Amino acid sequence: MKEKKRARKESAPVTDRTPAFLDRLRNLALRFDVLILFILVFIVYNTVSRMTMSGDTNPAAFLPLALILHQTVYFDAFIGAGLGPGVAYAFPLVNGHYVSLFPIVTPVLITPVYFVSYLLFTIFQVPFDSMSIMILAKTSATIIAALSCVFVYLAGKELFLKKTALATALVYAFATSTWSVSSQALWQHGTVELLLILMIYLVIKNERDRSRTTIVFLGLLTGLFVFNRPPDAVLLIPIVGYVVWYERQNLPVYATAAAAAALPFLIYNLSIFGNVFGGYKQNLGVFTFGPDSIGNFAGLLIAPNVGLLVFSPVLILAVFGYLNLRTISSVRIRQVLFVFGPAIVLEILVYSFFGFWESSVAFSYGQRFLTGFIPVLAIFVGIAINEFFKAEPALSTTKAVQAVIILLIVSSVIIQAIGVFLYPLYPDRSTSSDRTWDWDHSIILESFRYGISRIDSITTYSFPPLPPLIHLQVKNPEAIPP
Repeated sequence: MKEKKRARKESAPVTDRTPAFLDRLRNLALRFDVLILFILVFIVYNTVSRMTMSGDTNPAAFLPLALILHQTVYFDAFIGAGLGPGVAYAFPLVNGHYVSLFPIVTPVLITPVYFVSYLLFTIFQVPFDSMSIMILAKTSATIIAALSCVFVYLAGKELFLKKTALATALVYAFATSTWSVSSQALWQHGTVELLLILMIYLVIKNERDRSRTTIVFLGLLTGLFVFNRPPDAVLLIPIVGYVVWYERQNLPVYATAAAAAALPFLIYNLSIFGNVFGGYKQNLGVFTFGPDSIGNFAGLLIAPNVGLLVFSPVLILAVFGYLNLRTISSVRIRQVLFVFGPAIVLEILVYSFFGFWESSVAFSYGQRFLTGFIPVLAIFVGIAINEFFKAEPALSTTKAVQAVIILLIVSSVIIQAIGVFLYPLYPDRSTSSDRTWDWDHSIILESFRYGISRIDSITTYSFPPLPPLIHLQVKNPEAIPP
């Protein structure tokens, strides 16, 4: 009898066993959702057409090597070994040593990643050349950006349905400059995003399960945040306000942890540059206050070649999400997110006073300076998605809104993909006010037109020195005009 049952089971159609297989697959995906999301985003982020590196990101790419190989924060050993005059501004000579003009929080945080890679290079006796450094820097930026995406997802799971949280994380990952800027090079903005969403997640976690340990970690992240990119410190207002208002008994612990994390970088700035802001002190003279700031404020959002909303139209939905914060059940979390509204406006205002606000048109794709608060905007977008997609639409108006949301997402992803794969091939890196507002010469369209016929390869890098996962050679590479 048992043999007959076994025979019937083995002879059953494959389709009968398919649902069970799909259920197991689904359970596996739900169990390892965070890991799967990280791997997916990592693979996409580490897929490029051309490796790029700005002079602004060179110090972050080389400092971990200085720490590992020479146990120093000086770049003396590298200046004569390939760092040319084009990036000299990023390595000022101070007291007889070449140092980083930019804050060093990001390169210090990624040093463990470099160390693991360095061990692999040593074990496998693979030459460690300049291309290896570029790939390692790119991979480190990918890891930072992919981690921020994971925490957008984790925060979203606490606030929305799981499917909405996943949609929010994917919009954040592929429809914003997190993809075209943060994941492409070691900009400080990627670390700003990661630290900010980590703090938001800790606030949410603390509301679910109050813990002094959580406040300690919140303090550590706060200290790092301040010295990673000082102009973005205004984004800490909601976090500090939360601790002062709701965790006053833990305020000394929070302040101590923040001071402990900040102290090494404060000492570095004071000992090297003789001031709190380090190399960024020179930027204080570039901030100007006047009526031009009104136009600058608008330009940061809608200028055709740098505007945040031009390069990520989907972020327009953040306005709807912010106006519907009442859908967040936790009053305290709702209040923290509400305070982020004026904090973000203040952040945009800070950069509208910055004389170089247009410079991102020459050094990166889209609005780089405002990338730091995109995790917050992503949560606001998640509120909009949750509102219109949580149930089957009963009204034709809802269906129309859903169609508009999908259109905004798709267009944003396409724009970001152009920035990742085609913009690096585009030779024009000039910057001017006229170019910033030039509606007739869109960097998005010109990058597409120029790059689509010149793209010669697509490479998916793994982790150096391991070989690429994929290398698709379309045609022989062309030299990029200077």
